[in-house]
Amino acid sequence: MPTRRVSFPVQKPTTQADFTYHITPNTISIVDTVKGRRSVINDIEAVLRNIEYWHQGSIAAFRIRYREQTGVWNGVRWDSQQVRVERI
Repeated sequence: MPTRRVSFPVQKPTTQADFTYHITPNTISIVDTVKGRRSVINDIEAVLRNIEYWHQGSIAAFRIRYREQTGVWNGVRWDSQQVRVERI
């Protein structure tokens, strides 16, 4: 009996934060544009999942930082499951 493959389309994650980001071979820098319904930090998991979606893979190996609305930079630890914010 032949086997059937069922594939499900991967849906793009949605965010309520509006942001820009810059990626280098080692670092991802995320900047809150202040135009979203939520701030980047209040929507950080969705923001990171969105970046992973765009890059079609994990970004856990990158040094990740984000700039708050006040201009302060903070670090983010991400293992593709859980997020931890750190002061840098």
